Amino acid sequence: MDKITREQIELLIALQEKEAAALKIEVVLDGLPAKIAALEAGLKEFEDAITREKETLAELKKAYRSCDAEIQTNQARVKKREEQLRAVKTNKEYQVILKEVEEIKKISSRIEDETIACLEKIDAAENAVTEKQAAYLAEETEVKQQKVIFMTEADQQRQALNELLVQRDSLCEKIDDKIMRLYQNIKANARGIAVVQVKNCICMGCHMNIPPQMYNELHRENELRTCPHCHRMLYVVQ
Repeated sequence: MDKITREQIELLIALQEKEAAALKIEVVLDGLPAKIAALEAGLKEFEDAITREKETLAELKKAYRSCDAEIQTNQARVKKREEQLRAVKTNKEYQVILKEVEEIKKISSRIEDETIACLEKIDAAENAVTEKQAAYLAEETEVKQQKVIFMTEADQQRQALNELLVQRDSLCEKIDDKIMRLYQNIKANARGIAVVQVKNCICMGCHMNIPPQMYNELHRENELRTCPHCHRMLYVVQ
């Protein structure tokens, strides 16, 4: 097995710690666009809700105008029929016109009831729009503030990541090339963890027992050993 100094082992441990910390930051930064998109999606739902409320309000106002126009038309018809009553010459003709006037008034009364109900719905819809607009403004402010927080944190994370990468590169320069290649190969095949501690003959990477002789050899701090089960590089804390 290859010879290795305690210094090289400590450099590998430090390298792995830097890379793990850098990976955590990269995961956070990669997830940032999704977080911002979720905030904006929530705001878009508010906008859509307000649009729907405004559309409902517009339909109600349109219905109100239609009812009001019909009432005006019926009032004109009643006025015209009442003028005709003064000019009729027979009782039969009088009764016919009078009945027509009553029917028109009955229709107008029903339309007036619909108009009142429509006005109540308009009032409720206007209140709903006002409430949703106020809620939207509050949500918009919250989203803007949260985005600023996210971006500020992202800047801090990028700065920390850059520092970690500089430290990683510095460590890589101090590690033996052959050991470095072995480290990279193991890391690629062991879910990113290439160096693990051994405690009481147990590999902390796979939690399997290693041979007692290997455990004793690790304490000599002069030979590179790998776990016979997970093949990670091993070290012990003296």
